[in-house]
Amino acid sequence: MSTRYHIGAKGLRGSIEAYAKRFDLLEVQADAHSPSPTALRRWRKAVPPHFEFCVVAGKSLAAVKDSPEQARELEMAVEAITALQARCFLLATPVDVTPSTVWRERMARLLEKLPRDVTTIVWEPRGVWEHEQAAAAAKKWGVVLSVDPVREAVPPGPAAYVRLRALGETHSYGESALSRVISAVGPRRDAYVVLETASALTECKTLRRLAARGDGAERGGGGRVVRPRVATMKVRDDEQE
Repeated sequence: MSTRYHIGAKGLRGSIEAYAKRFDLLEVQADAHSPSPTALRRWRKAVPPHFEFCVVAGKSLAAVKDSPEQARELEMAVEAITALQARCFLLATPVDVTPSTVWRERMARLLEKLPRDVTTIVWEPRGVWEHEQAAAAAKKWGVVLSVDPVREAVPPGPAAYVRLRALGETHSYGESALSRVISAVGPRRDAYVVLETASALTECKTLRRLAARGDGAERGGGGRVVRPRVATMKVRDDEQE
C-alpha cells in the first residue's frame, strides 16, 4: 500500500498561498476568533486540490459538556468543515475529560453530532488517559487517535494522525528519527503529520524524501480527493539536530 503523506507546521506562517508552497496540511481553529466562512472558502480556492485542512474544535466544544457555547462552536465547526472541504476534524479534549463512564458517555453523544460522511474524526486526549486505554476507546468510537509517534505506538487503521512536538531537549528531528517515524506510521491510506518545531520546513522536506525512498509514499493528494459536504520510539541525543 502506498501511503499519502499530508504534512503541516504549527499554525499558519505567512499567507496561505506561501504556506501551501511548502506544506500541504493546515490545522484551523473553529471558534469565535476564526476567519469567517467566506474567508475560509477563499483559503480553499487559494490552495491546490491536494492541500488538506484539519478543522480543530474550539475549547467549549472540546470540553464535551452540553452548553450554549458548545452548540455555537459545533455550528462553527460544521461551517468551517464545509467551507474548507476539510477531510479531518480534530477534537483535543482537556485534562478533565477522563476515562470515567460519564465522560465516555458524553464523548459518544458528541461524536454522534459530528459529520461522518468523508470527514475523519481525530481525537487527541490529554490528562490521565493511558495510551492503550485511549486507543481502545478510539477504536470503539470509530475515530483516529492522534499520537506522538516518537513516544507512543501509532494505532492501526487506514489513517494516522501524528504530532511531532518540540519538548524538553528535542528541538528538532534528524533524519534517523524521521525515518523511524515513517516506520512507525507504516503503510496505510493517509498519514497526517503536524510538525511543531521551528525547523518544520526542513523536516517536511526530509520526511517526504525518506517516505518516497522507503515505502513509495506519495505527496498528499496522490489519490482521488473526496470532499464533504507498534512500538514506542525514543529519540537519542545523536538523532536530534
